[in-house]
Amino acid sequence: MSEENYRPNIVFLVPDEMRGDCISLGGRRNPIIKTPNIDKLANDGVAFTNCFTVNPVCGPSRCCTFTGQYVHSNGHRSLYQLLQPHEENLFKFLKNQGYEVIYMGRNDTFSKVSFKQSVSKRTKIKFSSNMKTNPFPKEHRLWKSFYYGERTQEEANDSDKNTIQSALEYLDGELKQPFCLFIGLSFPHPPYTVEEPYFSLHDRDSIPEPIPPKLDDKPKFMQLIHERYGLDKLNSEDFKEIIATYYGMITRVDHLFGKVIDKLKEIGEYNKSAIFMFADHGDYTGDYGLTEKWPSAFQDCLINVPLIIKTPDSHPKNKIIEELVQTIDIFPTALKIANIRTSYTHFGMDLIPLINNEIGAIRQAVFAEGGYNPREPQCFEPVISSTDTLGIGIYYDKTNIPDEDNTTVARSVMVRTKYWKLIIRDKGKEELYDLINDPKENVNLIDSKKSEEIKMRLKENLLRWYLQTSDNASWKRERNV
Repeated sequence: MSEENYRPNIVFLVPDEMRGDCISLGGRRNPIIKTPNIDKLANDGVAFTNCFTVNPVCGPSRCCTFTGQYVHSNGHRSLYQLLQPHEENLFKFLKNQGYEVIYMGRNDTFSKVSFKQSVSKRTKIKFSSNMKTNPFPKEHRLWKSFYYGERTQEEANDSDKNTIQSALEYLDGELKQPFCLFIGLSFPHPPYTVEEPYFSLHDRDSIPEPIPPKLDDKPKFMQLIHERYGLDKLNSEDFKEIIATYYGMITRVDHLFGKVIDKLKEIGEYNKSAIFMFADHGDYTGDYGLTEKWPSAFQDCLINVPLIIKTPDSHPKNKIIEELVQTIDIFPTALKIANIRTSYTHFGMDLIPLINNEIGAIRQAVFAEGGYNPREPQCFEPVISSTDTLGIGIYYDKTNIPDEDNTTVARSVMVRTKYWKLIIRDKGKEELYDLINDPKENVNLIDSKKSEEIKMRLKENLLRWYLQTSDNASWKRERNV
């Protein structure tokens, strides 16, 4: 087969809600967390330390990643606008070019009908009947914190474990070439809970202090989360406990992904495969005195995500790239690796020239969007009526805060360069941060007269970005009159 027609296998390893600063990279990125298998994958490929998602929520982020679109381009604004049959996506392109596309685990991407067009075979999540429930009584300070603590080995027989087992069984079978294997896990999505040996793996005394809750100049939703979740009652040790448990969840993800990587090596497919490891978005994990996430929030802990790409034959190796990239850049990069050309309109940037040192940077700024307006009731999460609702009662305040004050999830947009971050909101407090002098985004400069010039420059960046990406015209030239 000619090099032009060569199509390697493609594997996607995708955890849910994993922060970009929670990969060790041999201690170079995070000296506390233990991710030995992901580190080995990075040693055989390229790690991007400044990769940013385009939305802080699962569904929109994944839909955008696999279409190369921004939120506003195709209207994937919330958990309830998943990919439809008329929409193109990466998996459909791969399937139409001869790939066997196997989709395992967490979805948050496809509508039911769209699955059939884009995927050869889907393995549904098998949920355990022994899921961990909130162990704290209502009067306990941790009751609404999303922290559940240590779980039992029986509770550890969860959907992630079942998904990995299904992936290993697939790889042990008679493989069709080429294949695309998507593995989506639920960890480290809260509640924060994990079994031994991961629960006690990270020394609580070594955990760094989270970013403090200085919220007087922050949007209202941050203040409400801090108070309504009872997080204002937690101390430093409580937050370190949350962080250590979250780290343990990530090490468990690392262990599960390691099983897949080892299996690929065992069956001789590792060197013939491109492997993408990335997440949809991050998590507060105690930063700013908050936990979980929010649909119109853009702190780096929420939008900076891990991205590791191992190309076929692992070239180049052990490289860290600090230039700005976005998750939608995965779309054209995977097509390039698969030798698939298309005139389909998208806004991702091929990362291969950056990986190969052919160019120094591909983006001077990255963008993200979130939130929704009252005219979009289809986007709001259903209001949970009681904290006692089994399995989802913990989201009582998260769904009731927007219901009581819809400005807390107003449409918002972010532009971020290496030096500055600006967040514009339809309603509510806007934000501006000097990322060089204030990398933890503590001091909001939005009302500073000294920052007017940079604010206007960033607003023009947003205007031109919207002008360039404001819609996604049909890429097929058809005129039926």
